[in-house]
Amino acid sequence: MRKLLMLVFTAMLCYSINAQTTSINGLIGFSENGYSGMANLHFHPKKDINKYFEIGGYASFLEEKLTRLDIPIEVYSLNVGYFSELSFLSISNDSYSVSIGIGGVLGNEIIDDSEIDLSDRQFITTKDGVVYGGYGAVEADIRITKHFSVLGRYTHFYHANSEIAKSKFMIGLGLAIKL
Repeated sequence: MRKLLMLVFTAMLCYSINAQTTSINGLIGFSENGYSGMANLHFHPKKDINKYFEIGGYASFLEEKLTRLDIPIEVYSLNVGYFSELSFLSISNDSYSVSIGIGGVLGNEIIDDSEIDLSDRQFITTKDGVVYGGYGAVEADIRITKHFSVLGRYTHFYHANSEIAKSKFMIGLGLAIKL
C-alpha cells in the first residue's frame, strides 16, 4: 500500500514540475469537536485553464461526542482531488478566485481509548484502522503578491468505512506559495 501511495505521489510530483504553475499550501483550522491541519500541492497543467489537481495530507484531532463518553480520535489521510475555478465568483485580474473540488481519501483512523474511564461492564466495540472515502471542498484564494496567497477553505470528508468519524468537516485558513 505504501509503495502504491509513493508511486502516485512521485508521478504527480514529476508531472507538476512540468506544469505551468505549481503551489504548496498549508492550512490550520477547526473541525467538528476538534482541530485539524492540511498541507497540499496544487498543480495547474495549463496556466490559462483554471483547473488544477491536488495531492495532500490531512490530520485531525477530535473528540467524538455522540455518546456520553468523549472518545479521542486522530485521523490522518492522503487526499487526491480535482478543482475547477468558479469564474462567476472570481476576479479576472487573478487577485481573487473561488474554486470547488472533489477527490478521494485514503488514511488511518486511530481511537485512543487509554484516556477513557470505562466501568467494568463498558467497552468500545468500534475499531480503528484504514479509512477510505471522498471529499468535497470550496477554496477561496486571495493573492497578496505574485508568489503568496491567503487561503480560506471548507472541506467535507466522508469516510465510507468508518464507524465513528464517518462524516467530518474542516474550516481552515492558510498560506500558499507559488513555485
